[in-house]
Amino acid sequence: MRLLWVFSHPAPYKRQFFSLLGQKVELTAVFENEREDGRHPCFYKSTGEHYVEKFLPKRGKGKALLKEMREGSYDLVVMNGWAQPAEMRGILELNKTKTPYFFLINGGRIKERESCLRKALKRKFIRSPHATFLSPDPISSEYLRHYAGRDIPIREYVYSTIHAREIPNRPATREERLALMRSLSIPGERLYISIGNYIPRKNLMSLLRLWRRMGKEDTLLLLGNGKQESEYETFIRENNLTNVILGGFRPHEETLSLLRASECSFFPTKEDIYGHAVNESLSQGTPVICSPNTNAGLHLIQGKNDGLVVSFENEEPIIRQLNAGFADEIRENALKVARKNTYEAMLDSFLLILEEWEREHRK
Repeated sequence: MRLLWVFSHPAPYKRQFFSLLGQKVELTAVFENEREDGRHPCFYKSTGEHYVEKFLPKRGKGKALLKEMREGSYDLVVMNGWAQPAEMRGILELNKTKTPYFFLINGGRIKERESCLRKALKRKFIRSPHATFLSPDPISSEYLRHYAGRDIPIREYVYSTIHAREIPNRPATREERLALMRSLSIPGERLYISIGNYIPRKNLMSLLRLWRRMGKEDTLLLLGNGKQESEYETFIRENNLTNVILGGFRPHEETLSLLRASECSFFPTKEDIYGHAVNESLSQGTPVICSPNTNAGLHLIQGKNDGLVVSFENEEPIIRQLNAGFADEIRENALKVARKNTYEAMLDSFLLILEEWEREHRK
């Protein structure tokens, strides 16, 4: 099968998945941009294999995408987004020609407040009688139904940014976590980590305020970059938070090691359509304390006994959990959940959806 996948930028998690998928189908990935605003340059260091990558030109993106779609003789197009002009042109073309296609999202949440124009645009470009909709979780599926209709055909796929080989056989013990901290030159006796850019939406100020109540032996490491960095530095200095480290961007492998060394990770976001860091943390046997404002938290944490979903507006439940710590059973559960959510499981789920689609469209 010849497959065309359209996405906004060459994110490493897409390249990793495409490298697996490209061994099963003849895959061409078209990226609209070389990078996404706000991303650290090192984010794009990884490359892919077993598939063809193409980038749309800086000018005439929509025209170039239509040319690729018309001349590429593809059996199926996957539109992995709708909000960029080129994506809109592509979707209009597919609907105009009544061409069956996949409309795939990485996640989605219905906004409580949304302008009529924005809602109308979403309904115009998401709703289609020719699309099969692919979603990573039930909340995202409701997002699609909200904009495209209650009776649309939705298939839920496994979504991951972790290879099965990256998941250890068992969680690290307390002694092993401390030894890992020492090997990574992290001070203190216990490490806590949060992965997310230094921007208001990630709500990391809530962690800095919380850390005024933590002991000096409890080290908080914030991995990311962004426009709030100087604000964080000022808060840390004024509150003498010598046990807080702004760690910047770290490569994937190093991030996993830091997660494995941690007592838990935090994901206090005000809004995330999914939340890759949640599954990455679980993959190292590290429980997650996350807000209810992320699909990954509700999908991978709620009811799984591998972490805690809680509002960060109230510090008391979080402080109680940190004082109590996390039992070994919770760390084991984190690994169990992660093993069901790997790139390999993602590939299997997508291929199954693809097979079902082929059977339906041969009739």
